[in-house]
Amino acid sequence: MAPTGSGSTRLVILRGDAASGKTTTATSLRTALGARVALISQDHFRRELLHAPDRRKLSRDASVLLVSTARQALDLGYDVILDGVFNLRDYSEAFERLYRDHLGSTRIYQFDVGLEETIRRHAGRQLAQEFGEDKIREWHDGWQPLPWFDERRIGPEIGTDELVSIIVEDLRGPALPSPGPS
Repeated sequence: MAPTGSGSTRLVILRGDAASGKTTTATSLRTALGARVALISQDHFRRELLHAPDRRKLSRDASVLLVSTARQALDLGYDVILDGVFNLRDYSEAFERLYRDHLGSTRIYQFDVGLEETIRRHAGRQLAQEFGEDKIREWHDGWQPLPWFDERRIGPEIGTDELVSIIVEDLRGPALPSPGPS
C-alpha cells in the first residue's frame, strides 16, 4: 500500500483481552497527548457501526474499516490510538501493513492481565450485564505476541496512570520508524 502519515505522526496500538484496561488507558492517553489525537476503538466498529450475528465476519469487516480509518487519520496529521482485542487472525497482517506504511513512529502494547483478573475486572463493568464469565472464558486469548513486532507486554501490576506515563515517555524516546515495505 501507499505510505501513510508523516514523519511526525504517532501510532499507538493497545491490544489484549476484554476488561484488561485498554479503553481506560486509551482515554487517559488521549488526554495526556493533547490535541490532534484520534482514538479509534474496535468496540465502536463492532458494536455500533457493524452490528452483525456472524462474529468472524464481523471481526474481519471491522479490521478493514478500522485500519482504513487509522490511515485516513494519520494522513490528516492526527496521532492515532487504536484500542481493541485485535486477535492475530484478523489483525496481524493488516497491522503489519499499517506499521510498514506508517512514516512516523509506532508503539504497540499488549495487555496480558490473566484470565482470573480479566474475570474480576469484567464483573465491575457495565458490559457484565450483557455477557458474563462464561463468555469471557470462551473469548480469552491470553498472550499472543505479534510475529513481526516486539510489542510491550502489560501485566496486571501496572496501573493506568503509570502506563500512560510509560507510553508518553516511550513516544518521547528514539523514534521507531517503520521499516518500510518488505
